[in-house]
Amino acid sequence: MMKRYQSAMEHCAPPEGLEQRLRQKVLAAQPPENRQVFRPRGFFRKAALAAVLVVILTVSAGAALDWNAILTGRFGEQAASTPMGQAAFQDVFVTSVCDDVTLTVQQALVSDDTIYLVLDYQLPDSVDRAWLQEIYESEDAHIYPPKVSYFATGDVTWEDLKAAEEEIWGGLDWTDYTSYVDYLYRDNLLRPYRFTGGGSSETASEGYDPETNTLTYLLRYTIESDTQTLGSQPLTLLVTPPTVDADGMETALADQPAILTFQPEYVSQTLTGAWQDPESDRTVNVTLSPFAIQVESYSGTFTGPDDLRDSTALVFRDGTVTPLKGLVRGLGGSSGGPTDAQYPTSVSFSTNFLDLLDVSQVEAVRVGDVTIEMKET
Repeated sequence: MMKRYQSAMEHCAPPEGLEQRLRQKVLAAQPPENRQVFRPRGFFRKAALAAVLVVILTVSAGAALDWNAILTGRFGEQAASTPMGQAAFQDVFVTSVCDDVTLTVQQALVSDDTIYLVLDYQLPDSVDRAWLQEIYESEDAHIYPPKVSYFATGDVTWEDLKAAEEEIWGGLDWTDYTSYVDYLYRDNLLRPYRFTGGGSSETASEGYDPETNTLTYLLRYTIESDTQTLGSQPLTLLVTPPTVDADGMETALADQPAILTFQPEYVSQTLTGAWQDPESDRTVNVTLSPFAIQVESYSGTFTGPDDLRDSTALVFRDGTVTPLKGLVRGLGGSSGGPTDAQYPTSVSFSTNFLDLLDVSQVEAVRVGDVTIEMKET
């Protein structure tokens, strides 16, 4: 328990309003006769939130928070009962009605740079449920997931988007990416709110419910920004229609995109580290969260993002040194510099952990011949 308390104290940097929600989770875990109505009093303190986290860990020992099966399927049954999983978990259940399409974000796991979320896409009533169920179960036909774009804003509503862009949508073929790619990245109302530095994303299909005519997805988005976090402002999702490929024909399951906005909320667990050679301009920067790691190298001897990743290892407090390559999946990154140079001037990568990482047990990150101490952001 003392280790859990120390971990909570060391890594709490809570967003506004989180204390109330955590207290409510504690009350919900108590027997009904012991529950009380919680009424917040003024602003909360870091120590108070740490104490609430300790209570949650005590109440829920052996009983995880109410993660749904999609999140536990991704991270394992035990992840929800870990301090990392509890600090990252958010019960969202925000719904957005966009004419004949309804989006719902059920739950999310959030850090400063990475978010996993469960998204329901309720289709228009005009989509034949028996037909779609048959396609979903077929090996010869496919339901392709929507393209999801992420924006750092809460200022654009569905009504705003529709009023500005409905005429544009009528000229796009949602079954042809080349038809709408310019719209997604250059011509839409949300474009000014793209995250600085860009990011990487994944969309995984998780099922179809014919009773509600709903497709469900597990989404991941990782930002690569030096100035923004996922919790520093609301997050807006722009979601294109899913499409079907069957019998040699491609069909869009809606006539327009849809949007949903919510405020990500979590306890920050991000660690950072930096190293600079005092005799040259060689530098290395590392950002580490329970979900992802990002490394940037300047004036080093790495040939590209994959070489940089393969040269990186985690140094744990118990002395264990574990190569990063076996802990992660996926790779994004870039290289830059003169084309005639032996090595790129700058190399960076980002990648996501297979399992939740207990960052409180990571002492340093080793990049090539450099060991970088990790600290709270």
